[in-house]
Amino acid sequence: MTDIEQAERMSRGRAAVMALAAAVLILNIVLQYGDAEYAGAGPRGASWLLLIGLWTFILWNAGGLRPRGRLRALLNDELSLQNRGRALGLGFYAAVLLALACYVVNWRLPVATGDALKIVSGGAMAAALLRYAWLEWRLR
Repeated sequence: MTDIEQAERMSRGRAAVMALAAAVLILNIVLQYGDAEYAGAGPRGASWLLLIGLWTFILWNAGGLRPRGRLRALLNDELSLQNRGRALGLGFYAAVLLALACYVVNWRLPVATGDALKIVSGGAMAAALLRYAWLEWRLR
């Protein structure tokens, strides 16, 4: 298998993993909503920091540190960098819209601060990951 074929295969794998990660983030938000254990200081609350931090790093780093040299250059070509930029842009706008939605929902129903922050951070990260995965699959 040539470097180009290997980079193409790794790119599709990276997109699939990011789509799966987005689904897991959304599932975590739904399952943990309203449970103070997952928003408070402690191992469960810290797990959210770790999860969002990990996926932020992976998205920032374009999928990991493993590939080196020519393979890394092929995997993170100009199109992938452009896709990542577009994904981060969507993540930003998703964060703003989700924050505004939490603000408006709070007018009628109380939304705990921890839940609102998880909705915003997890929803924005999921949107960015899904956008990146979709662009990588569609444009390759």
